[in-house]
Amino acid sequence: MTALLNLFGYVGEGGNTVAEVARFLQDNPQAVTVMVNSPGGVATDGAAICALFERHGAVTVYVAGLAASAASLMIMGAREIVMHRAAHLMIHDPSAMVFGRSHELREAADTLDKLAGTYADIYARASGNAVEHVAQWMDDETWLTAQEAEVLNFCDSVDEEAGRSKPVAAFDYTRFKAAPPELVRMATDNGWATASPAPQLEGHGA
Repeated sequence: MTALLNLFGYVGEGGNTVAEVARFLQDNPQAVTVMVNSPGGVATDGAAICALFERHGAVTVYVAGLAASAASLMIMGAREIVMHRAAHLMIHDPSAMVFGRSHELREAADTLDKLAGTYADIYARASGNAVEHVAQWMDDETWLTAQEAEVLNFCDSVDEEAGRSKPVAAFDYTRFKAAPPELVRMATDNGWATASPAPQLEGHGA
């Protein structure tokens, strides 16, 4: 039986840490399935988990509801990505909460630019899209349906046979500048717009 890992919620918290994922993959060197439903989290953790998936070499990711920000970066290291027909994928430039003097803020901006460039390369390599196109999509904050993600090669296939829609991760989607209206409405209706904590560093996709 294929080993299964659920990565639900914030990347970098709870069981969604680099250490926990590394332990699971080490314990299961055979083909594994990773279920993902995440609004993102720590961008650098998403990049590290992406590297772990690549190194393992036999990871199939199933996006059950959402792979946004750091979570979408994370899954780019999988051998195969399958999305539920009602799932979404989002990529954007990394962001950070920074406090300090002017030169410290400039240094932080430079670091974010470097991270964005590195992550654009990861998306481009995984999808086969030109890096300049990916960089623009990241800058725009691009949300993709499962069908759109398949057309742009951000996933390998769409699970059209799945019965009911999978739930999306609880998160304040009003914080994103271009979230689908249905997700913004869901966040408002469920009280997520005031309840969710702010991740320290979000990846554009990470």
